[in-house]
Amino acid sequence: MIELKKKKKIKKSFLLLITCGLIIGAGVFYINNKKEVAKPASNEVKDLMNKNNINETDYSKTLEYVLLNNIYDEKYLKEYKDIKFNDESNFEEILTTFLPKGYTGKEINYIFKLSEKNINILKELDYKDISNYYVIKNFNANNIERYDEYKKKNDINYKDVVTRVNIKLDLPVYTDTKEVEDGNDYLVLVNKYNHLPKNYRPTDLAYIPGAYGNNVPMRSITKDAFLELQDAAKKELNINLMPTTAFRDEAFQRTLYTNYVNKEGVDKADTYSARPGYSEHQTGLSIDLKNTALSNVRLSDENYDWLENNAYKYGFIIRFPKNKEDITLYQFENWHIRYVGKDAAKTIYENKLTLEEYIDLYVVEY
Repeated sequence: MIELKKKKKIKKSFLLLITCGLIIGAGVFYINNKKEVAKPASNEVKDLMNKNNINETDYSKTLEYVLLNNIYDEKYLKEYKDIKFNDESNFEEILTTFLPKGYTGKEINYIFKLSEKNINILKELDYKDISNYYVIKNFNANNIERYDEYKKKNDINYKDVVTRVNIKLDLPVYTDTKEVEDGNDYLVLVNKYNHLPKNYRPTDLAYIPGAYGNNVPMRSITKDAFLELQDAAKKELNINLMPTTAFRDEAFQRTLYTNYVNKEGVDKADTYSARPGYSEHQTGLSIDLKNTALSNVRLSDENYDWLENNAYKYGFIIRFPKNKEDITLYQFENWHIRYVGKDAAKTIYENKLTLEEYIDLYVVEY
């Protein structure tokens, strides 16, 4: 009986000890994690605060900086508290440039995250509400007024606004066009806003048998990748996937486009045919395909389903995919593939992008 009481007493003592330990531990945790109120680091700062009638509760590292560097302005006291101090070389310049323009402290925190190029653009503009844009990866300060205008006209999210305006979908086709920098780059973007140099012709054209018994020219890098794709289609679907056309020179494209215009008019022709100099067939990176076993269509639905889900493995994309006509500005073409390399093709496939979107999101630096 005595032994039992002893055991109960020891058990109670043990539980009491654990409870005390938990209470003490919680107290230590609270003390260690209690947020300390920032205080002036020196008497000099205290004196400057007193001189300017600034309460100690308004102290911040940014406030200390502006006081010590003689750029304090009482109008911006609240903003100083909101601005996170950093040791970037342009810290003072951004404060003295953007606070007078009307930017808040929180907005200025985001301005520090922008590229130098975007910051320099904003310096030249009056205050712009960039709160909906500065967290977007491909934000380009050059386009902020166009973003706002496009958003007013289209009920889409801000990310889509930025991408669409960046790729010029807010502008009429074949306006504000520019010549591509490098026609030989296999990621070159040729569309209704970007054209190739006059009479551009790849220097590495190679030939493979075509669907109609002709030899089809394309760039050698395209040929090598296509032969792998063609072999896979044969093994997995037992079909002969053949090119009908690939490289087309500017003169050929001019004849082709003119014939379509004469037949159906400019507006209709522009939905499925590129104007001379604006066709990516001229790059030698695009191929139009046909299953030679079919007489009435280029590809069956089954053929296309396989192509859509396998082309990326060999560096190709469906260049004008379904439900993306408002981005590519061409009608859906299940037979038209474009070589972009395996890495880009995989990203485009996995994220359901067009080449336009991919270039803007992953290649262009803003």
